[in-house]
Amino acid sequence: MNVNHIVQSLFQENLTSNKALELRDGQLVYGKLTKLFPHQMAEVQIGSQKMLANLTIPLTVDQSHWFQVSVTDDKPVLKVLPQSQEVLAEKGDIRRLFHQLHLPDTKENKLLTSYLLSHNLPITKESMKALSEWLPHSIGKQELSVIGLMIERELPLTKEVFSSISSLQTGKGVSVLIEELQYQLSTNNVKEPTLSNLLASLREGGKIAQDNIVASLKEIFHKIGYSFEAELLKQVQIEERSSQEMLKPMLLELMGKDVPAVVKETAGQLIDKVTGYQLISQQTGPIMQMITEIPLRFFNQQVDVTMQYTGRKKADGKVDSSYCRILFYLELAHLEDTVIDINIQNRIMNMSVLNDRALELMPLIKKAEEPLKEKLRELDYMLMSVHVKALTKEDKPLWSSPQSISASTYKGVDIKI
Repeated sequence: MNVNHIVQSLFQENLTSNKALELRDGQLVYGKLTKLFPHQMAEVQIGSQKMLANLTIPLTVDQSHWFQVSVTDDKPVLKVLPQSQEVLAEKGDIRRLFHQLHLPDTKENKLLTSYLLSHNLPITKESMKALSEWLPHSIGKQELSVIGLMIERELPLTKEVFSSISSLQTGKGVSVLIEELQYQLSTNNVKEPTLSNLLASLREGGKIAQDNIVASLKEIFHKIGYSFEAELLKQVQIEERSSQEMLKPMLLELMGKDVPAVVKETAGQLIDKVTGYQLISQQTGPIMQMITEIPLRFFNQQVDVTMQYTGRKKADGKVDSSYCRILFYLELAHLEDTVIDINIQNRIMNMSVLNDRALELMPLIKKAEEPLKEKLRELDYMLMSVHVKALTKEDKPLWSSPQSISASTYKGVDIKI
């Protein structure tokens, strides 16, 4: 197991989840009438779900149709797509949909449509046309899971967004890319002193100050540029000195300069990596989820730490530090893959440390438990327990949000056809 595998599990939720179908305006769904009831009511099966529908046109039991969803007064209404005589005999073949949308009948479009249908993800005319313009010719489970995540989180369906999110599943870590770019700037005699100094600072400055860990982490987040666009969207005036200390805007500027292709390639990979984490971090109402990767130094060893934070925002917009869950994924030189899972409820903390060498770690962690409790008491937190567990391939992925803060989905709706 490695951190890339753990990040990939975030995408695999689309493959394994059995979430309810959410009907959205403009969505196309394929359904079958299974039962007829009095007063023009019928049971319609869409995927694995059955819903009650109000028939406004005569339809026959056991026949399947493509429907388009329109939302009126917050209620979804299904309208049967018209069928031309040349495709009537195809009995539900997705080519009927391509004919209606004027989309090319390609292998890639068929795979994508089948994937979206089987995972209860919305299909719209606009999304299918946008995706078909740049859909990779070699499309597999990995590419489909990325597209599914883009649609699920309502991200722009562009090739650039696809590239950024795909970079989280494969490729090198942030610290490796930073080291490579620093080396390439030097060997290719690219004069970018501000960028070179920042790269060096990120490599050496990942050292966490023991007296102020929070401030150290905030400084690293700032230097990488995870909050760059957020500050721009809020129309916050970024001082020239501050923006010069942020990696992402400097890399974007570098891409527009006349520098060797190898430098641009590495800079582009770094931009994709940072942008990918920004895109999959999101806020739904008061619930926020942040996923980041930062370079740190532990005992003179450079490591990439992937962190997932899930919590709430209070009415004043500030993060509620009394209720949250934080997970750290580390690849350490000697302990190798390590997961630290912190769950906080009403400032009461429970911690789990997962590692394949759990038996060796247990006495060391127990020895440090009391000093840790004391430090947390000073911050008005109560540490209830520290559990040490073995980390195996069979462990359930930890990327899923806790059930208490997961977004609600439709369990069933009345549909008018």
